[in-house]
Amino acid sequence: MRKTLKNIGLLLAFTTLCINTNAQSKAKSDSLKVSATEQGSDRNVMLNAASANAGPRNVNIGLPASVGGTTVLENDLPVVYFFWPEMPFKSWRMDGMTNGVKLLDLGQTAINIGDVGFSVGTYDNLGTDKFQGNISLNSNHFGLLNSTGNISGSFGNGFKYSVGAFVNFDPGTYKVNKNNIDRYVNDQTQLYKVALTKDYTFGKGNGSISAFYKFADSKSMTMQQYAPYQYHLDGSVSELDGFKIGSDNYIVGQKFNVRDANTGNIVERDALKDYGSRSHTLDFIGKNKFDNGLNFNYIVRLHSAKSGLYIPFMTGIQEETYTDENGNSHTANLQGVMALASRKTPIKSLTSLFELGKKSGRHDWKVGLNQWIYDIDRFTTEGVIYKQTVEVNPKRVNGSEVYGIMEYHNGTENKTALFATDQWDVSDVVTLNAGIRLEYQSLRGDYINNNDIKNDIAYLDNKKTDITKDWFNKAFMISGVYKMTKSFGLLAEATYNEQAGHLENYSAGNNPNLKKSKIPGAGFGVFYNHPLVSVVSKATYIKRDEYRSTVNFTNPNNVNDVVRKNVSYDIETIGWTTDVMATPFKNFNLHLLFTLQAPKYKNYSGTVDFGSGQPQVNYNFNDNTVTGVSKMLIEIDPSYQWNKLRIWASARYFSKEYANLTNSLYFKGRWETFAGLNYNVNKNLEITASAVNLLNQRGAQGTISGADLYTKEEAQNMEGAILSGTYIRPFTVEFGVKYRF
Repeated sequence: MRKTLKNIGLLLAFTTLCINTNAQSKAKSDSLKVSATEQGSDRNVMLNAASANAGPRNVNIGLPASVGGTTVLENDLPVVYFFWPEMPFKSWRMDGMTNGVKLLDLGQTAINIGDVGFSVGTYDNLGTDKFQGNISLNSNHFGLLNSTGNISGSFGNGFKYSVGAFVNFDPGTYKVNKNNIDRYVNDQTQLYKVALTKDYTFGKGNGSISAFYKFADSKSMTMQQYAPYQYHLDGSVSELDGFKIGSDNYIVGQKFNVRDANTGNIVERDALKDYGSRSHTLDFIGKNKFDNGLNFNYIVRLHSAKSGLYIPFMTGIQEETYTDENGNSHTANLQGVMALASRKTPIKSLTSLFELGKKSGRHDWKVGLNQWIYDIDRFTTEGVIYKQTVEVNPKRVNGSEVYGIMEYHNGTENKTALFATDQWDVSDVVTLNAGIRLEYQSLRGDYINNNDIKNDIAYLDNKKTDITKDWFNKAFMISGVYKMTKSFGLLAEATYNEQAGHLENYSAGNNPNLKKSKIPGAGFGVFYNHPLVSVVSKATYIKRDEYRSTVNFTNPNNVNDVVRKNVSYDIETIGWTTDVMATPFKNFNLHLLFTLQAPKYKNYSGTVDFGSGQPQVNYNFNDNTVTGVSKMLIEIDPSYQWNKLRIWASARYFSKEYANLTNSLYFKGRWETFAGLNYNVNKNLEITASAVNLLNQRGAQGTISGADLYTKEEAQNMEGAILSGTYIRPFTVEFGVKYRF
């Protein structure tokens, strides 16, 4: 299940056009840096072609994107402790109360939060000395309804306040059958925030303490958008007659049946209404600066949620004979669907961050403490496999349902970490950055082992097996810059990170025998700075072992025969990246990014047993290229400012991506394109317009359902085959207005 979600991006990217404006207005900082200012760059992560609501796009590091997408922080703590089932976009969006965004690189992410990859940090307006506010209204030509706003000011005597709201009703890009699917099926989200801050002084020092509350209510049933298409061996896809990708609906309906895990009875559920998320978040934020230059900052967060998740996975398409609801017999292509529905699960967490730091001479140091406690109460997934017709507004084939796909875990996770960082200006030409994180992690809970399941009782009445796990995780980071001349220099970096498991790894009903993942990485390069052009070019290496995921293996001889299997494997990547920022003439900026990489699977082999007397299938994916990751990436970001008008564009090229684990099938390269303009009518009023997917490419991507075991010989039979898969958003025109006061 988790594997098919690799290419999701997580949280609001293009819903509000003012976000696009913010991401693009910093194009000059969208470049590799050789100084501490890199922390302020956002690298255009909010321009997401895959989803309007799923969040920042993945910043490529040569490893597959995690299921949860790019890690998102709010006020320096992760939005959610763990993304399953409470995906970050269910309790966070960029809104009118967001007044800062930064990007943390691999080393900063490893030391500060113990995660892998880039992470995005956002900051809320917690109050202002003078009254001010903003409101934005946004829409698109598909009927999006979006509004966000914020007001803030002062009560006097050091007290300040801030209030914000975000409302989003998104119909998506395709026309649904309104008889059985809600008009706003893609996203229905409301966020409300309020903050109260008190400024104070002590001796010659000063500080502030803030209370920040957030309520979020989010519903959606289209985390992934699927469409049927005809596949060609050159990696291209073509539309089926009568089905337009991105415009026609491929969801069979909102209501479906599952076997209730509590009672064992077959019950009807609503994919939108029964699997939403509602959460409450309370932050206490303190900032203190002493007269000797010492800073002491902290945040303590209480988070409570009831969160569900509904995800339909498309499996294989096969020609079959079936009987319709009127008793008539038909022979046609039928789509296999595995619908996984995780109940609204009670989740509670207490997370905190305490930091002490100071700039002393040539050192800028910081020490910190994280204490995170997470409790999930009886997470349960109820699933069903069924078939549907391959057409616009498809119909479910009655009698095709297979029930009893269940998952469960329960318990508490704890992380306690000490970390420290230091930026040391060794001399006028040498700067070193170093960091260390030491983390204790424990799991305490239970799961249901598949070997203990009895078919004559309800699933949740089965015997529970205890989970007791403890790890000591370590992370290290060191980087340096050597300025050989005024314009030219060298840079180098090395990172090491360890990642342990989560309770979620036990959901599939097997003991995953968890081991820590070890992630070493390194880079070496050069930089050149000139008033007209700045260049950074470096070679990189990163490896991660002990990947753990659940893969849906499909029998090559029977698309209806699917086995869910826990797997572990390693990935190793070498790469080369060149980043260029040019200003050839006044008011014009051009950013270019070119990446070559070679991500390979390692230690990835095993056996799949499809049962029923069928022969076992052996697989060996060692040295195959990782699916869904391009070997060549190109980014082109021009922008021009003329008086009150700013015009910008962004284009990203992704070379071919392998679509199955055997590398026998692939998708050809694609472009993701954006463009827009921002016009400041006056200092208060701004009008924006933009477009997504200017070339209107179909952008088939991800994986091909049911094909992971296809050999090269079997793949030759795929020419013209009818498949289903994900795609990027079709051409979309977006427009908005923002008023500041």
